[in-house]
Amino acid sequence: MNERQSDFEWLQQFARVGNQNAFREIVRRHIDLVFATALHKVGDAGGAEEISQNVFSVLARKTWQFAPDDSLPAWLHKTTLLESKLWLRGELRRRRREQAAAELGTTMKTSNEQAALNALVPLLDEALLSLRDKDRAALLLRFYEKQSLGAVGTTLGVSEDTAQKRVQSALEKLSQYFQRRGYKTATVAAAAAAMQQTAASASAVTTSLVMNAASKTAPPVLAGLSAVLARFVTLTKVQTAAFCIAIAVVPLAWKWERNRQTEMASENLQVKLTAVNSESADASAELEKMRQQSARLDQEQADAMQNQAPAEQAVRKLAELKTRSRVLLTNDNYRWPDDLPFVRVPKSALASINVGGGPNSPEKLATKIDQFLDLSAQEREVTSQIFTNYFAELDRVIQSSFYKTNKSSLIALPAGAESKVFGLLPIGDKIRAAMSKLCVDLEAALGSERWAMVKPDQFEFTHYEQVRLLGYTQFNWDKQQEMAVCIFEKLGAEANIALMASDGTGGSPRPLSLWSSLYFSQGPPTLIEQVRQYCLTEAQSRIFNRATK
Repeated sequence: MNERQSDFEWLQQFARVGNQNAFREIVRRHIDLVFATALHKVGDAGGAEEISQNVFSVLARKTWQFAPDDSLPAWLHKTTLLESKLWLRGELRRRRREQAAAELGTTMKTSNEQAALNALVPLLDEALLSLRDKDRAALLLRFYEKQSLGAVGTTLGVSEDTAQKRVQSALEKLSQYFQRRGYKTATVAAAAAAMQQTAASASAVTTSLVMNAASKTAPPVLAGLSAVLARFVTLTKVQTAAFCIAIAVVPLAWKWERNRQTEMASENLQVKLTAVNSESADASAELEKMRQQSARLDQEQADAMQNQAPAEQAVRKLAELKTRSRVLLTNDNYRWPDDLPFVRVPKSALASINVGGGPNSPEKLATKIDQFLDLSAQEREVTSQIFTNYFAELDRVIQSSFYKTNKSSLIALPAGAESKVFGLLPIGDKIRAAMSKLCVDLEAALGSERWAMVKPDQFEFTHYEQVRLLGYTQFNWDKQQEMAVCIFEKLGAEANIALMASDGTGGSPRPLSLWSSLYFSQGPPTLIEQVRQYCLTEAQSRIFNRATK
């Protein structure tokens, strides 16, 4: 157990049971520190005795405030400085400051070492207060209580070497403080000398006076109880009755407050329980949904596995058929068996054979090439890229020919309406050019013979592709096409909407909320989709804004 812990135990014994011997031990240990601090602060032995008594009286009243980690020497030093300032009062304090200011301008210029040392003494307390509690306690124990380095280490709970380093570090900080205040020649030795010069030991008489004064100080608990009893005796009957009523009411009020807090806690728990139940219900619903989804995925996986076996069997049969056909074709003395689903036909007869008509769209042409011709992997990749390039070119042509505007040279827009016009420039030639390039590229990739076997009818091929892209009216293939959306605002009522097209079709205005019932004339799918999306956006925006006003 170190010295500081012993101080705390003595203070606890005095605070709890009023052990006067414990407090006398505290006074005996630290009286020199308090007396020396007071003496060099006020410069009067009688005043230092009075200040020492006041400091230990304050300590007796505040023993209950100390914690095990608090530094008692540091607290005593700071309290002594405060009590010294009260003792000096205003006038004496100003005189000492003026004297210190005068010495500040003269003492550092003289060669007299004692005069320079005396100039540091007025700043010593401020310098000590600028240190940390542990550093200040180390200096106070070392110089004012005259403890050895080993005893200082024991008090602070550290080794002797650590205590020496802490004392040396604290002296260096003191010298730096003096130097910042204008004493440029202040050294560590000067700081140590200032501490030694201000150190003083309290006489036996002073120690006895302080102990007697402290012995008359009741511990905080007993002092408070005595004050309450003394005050109670002096009360009148009315005051006594009021005091008794207050004492009786306090437990009731305390119990009411406890019940109120319990009710509030119960309500909070009920709210939390409701929230937990709601979250649990949501989690259960989500879990059930996930279970259903898992069951559906399991069923799909089972169906896929069930269908996989027939598909694999068909692939194996096709591979066997191809292998067998190749062997028969390369055999010099071959006889074509009757059990094969294919027959051999001379090339000269191909021109007269109708294979069911040519495909009328690029998608069907791609399917026929893949299924009818026995393409190698490289040929299949080449033809796939040709079709990809074709569809990408068509998308680019349509996007570059599409436009939106608020005016039209093809449609007579009604006055008083907010109109939006969607148009598509003539692109029939561009589509035909893209299809011609598709056929040329496929013939180059497949060869003339195989291309002749799958080549589509040129008219149907072009006709159906332009119908797919531009609508069902072939006369509009090479014409500019427009569709207009006209919205008629009505004050205090729902707006009306109408459609108009460059081919003369259209409809009468109807409420905006019924836009989906509008008749969209036949035309380019891209154009119609843009018009539908615009109608939907305007209906949602305007109806919502009207509902929120």
